[in-house]
Amino acid sequence: MKCSIFFSATAIALSLATSALALDSAALLGRWQLVEPARDEAGKPCPFVGQQIEFTADGKMISANMPFPFRYKVNPDKGEAATALTRNPDLQGMEIMLANPNPSQSDWSKAPIAYGIELKGSRLTMKVSGYTPAQYKRQK
Repeated sequence: MKCSIFFSATAIALSLATSALALDSAALLGRWQLVEPARDEAGKPCPFVGQQIEFTADGKMISANMPFPFRYKVNPDKGEAATALTRNPDLQGMEIMLANPNPSQSDWSKAPIAYGIELKGSRLTMKVSGYTPAQYKRQK
């Protein structure tokens, strides 16, 4: 009896810990300043990570290098994430964030841009396939 209670409690704790690891879009809100740019093998900067990115409460990311705000989605469902990882296998093991410049497109599995992201305190890592990870620091 004690053993089954222990295993049940452990399973619940692991489940809660796993769900707590999922990135909440509210954690991204605000402005982020680039501290380490993303580059390809030739050393060219990634066009999808700007010097500064702002994540807004209405689900948009804004950057000077983007022609207009892009919609973004963190924690895509399993199908959307699987599609993104099929197209971008080097993002495996990271949280997935999808970006979509088309405001009328509602199918996130067709989002043209996928980022691998990791948030640790005031540091944000954003990776685009084919580029080194970009590092951002939260602005106050």
